[in-house]
Amino acid sequence: MSKKVILKGRVQGVGCRGYCAVYARRLGIRGSATNMSDGSVRLVLDSDDEKILQRYISALLTNPEGHHFFGRITDVDVSDYSGKVSGDYLF
Repeated sequence: MSKKVILKGRVQGVGCRGYCAVYARRLGIRGSATNMSDGSVRLVLDSDDEKILQRYISALLTNPEGHHFFGRITDVDVSDYSGKVSGDYLF
């Protein structure tokens, strides 16, 4: 089952969607990122591997490879998602 991840903080207009895509590609995760009207970013990830998802979220929060990201993620909400993986930024 896919996962929906909501990122909150300073996540729009700061390269967040591309930043999320870089770490997803490194971990072999396919998905999408979309800016939401409330200022958050919604990720839809085509993976149900909990270990990979935890590594991915940890990487987003700590940026271990030092990729350019000019924002800050302050909250992450993960839930199951049964819809189609779609959005305005596919990876």
